Amino acid sequence: MTNESKSIPLEATPDHSRSTVTNRSDAETHTATMEWLDEFTEKMSTPSEIEEAFFARRRKLKLGVGLDADGDLVRAADSE
Repeated sequence: MTNESKSIPLEATPDHSRSTVTNRSDAETHTATMEWLDEFTEKMSTPSEIEEAFFARRRKLKLGVGLDADGDLVRAADSE
């Protein structure tokens, strides 16, 4: 074993993420961002079955808060 350092040639690897961003126009980037945001907002606007089950269980256990028909905060114990 020696303490000599070995010279390892470095290879240049292209940074595809950088070239993609610089090759797009501002309008294309804005459009792609807006499309993603619209899709994300649509997905987040309705709860999944798992979320529904989670909160149903919490209501059954009298945990947490919710909204009544008037939009006021209520505890699960208050809603019965």
